[in-house]
Amino acid sequence: MTTITDRTYSLRQAADLTGFSTGKFRYQKDTLLAHGATITDEGWRIPHSTLEQLGWLGVKTPKALPSAPSALEVAEARIRELEAELLALREQKRPIFGRRSK
Repeated sequence: MTTITDRTYSLRQAADLTGFSTGKFRYQKDTLLAHGATITDEGWRIPHSTLEQLGWLGVKTPKALPSAPSALEVAEARIRELEAELLALREQKRPIFGRRSK
């Protein structure tokens, strides 16, 4: 019977399990190899015990934290604000951009 500590993961599986990016794993390649991970022609094999030794399990990761809005989300929110302002001005029948209403 295989226990959880005997289990090994691919790079993607380990990244999903920990919440870290695959880039972090690649950047920490030497550390992972020193703690028992292997890389073969078939891909990465990262033991559960390696992730435990490095303290990468159960850590609050950047993926778990709320992310800042993207530039697109900020722009879309601003567009909605401006559209609402424009609608309010039209309802008041105020001149817009220096034009006079008839």
